[in-house]
Amino acid sequence: MSKRMKLIFTVSLLLNIILIGVGAGMLFRFCQDIPIPADMSPEARHFVAMTFQNGREQVKPLIDDVKAKRKVVEMLLTADAFDAKAYGKAVDDLLETQAKIARKRADIMEAALQDLPAADRKKFADRILDGLRGGRPRKGGYHRDMGKDDVKPPLPPGERRP
Repeated sequence: MSKRMKLIFTVSLLLNIILIGVGAGMLFRFCQDIPIPADMSPEARHFVAMTFQNGREQVKPLIDDVKAKRKVVEMLLTADAFDAKAYGKAVDDLLETQAKIARKRADIMEAALQDLPAADRKKFADRILDGLRGGRPRKGGYHRDMGKDDVKPPLPPGERRP
């Protein structure tokens, strides 16, 4: 095998490994989007996961619609002549569709919570409320607790912290 073929083979192999890693990372992140606590019963976890999966399929056309409306707004913003009326209508349409998505997601959440046993619903509600309080749910709510215990008195002029 020539040096050139070895180089092409090596680069191809490395590129495939990188793409597999990126795909696995995207799949992992996709699976992390459903805030199902690990301490719920297996039946309840399965029920909530299936409810969310069905909900994704229901929301997908609205998400595609938002993407199209976002393109329209982008085109209006980058046009040579700015049309305020068209821009206002396009933004209103975009915001209305985004509100429909939020309403649909709330309905899906209601359907999931309605049929859960009380103990599992409480665990699931705690996870949902953590997300509503702010912070970053994937990172353990870092921003929500940031700086609460780190208050340090100011230093006198000319001194540095170690």
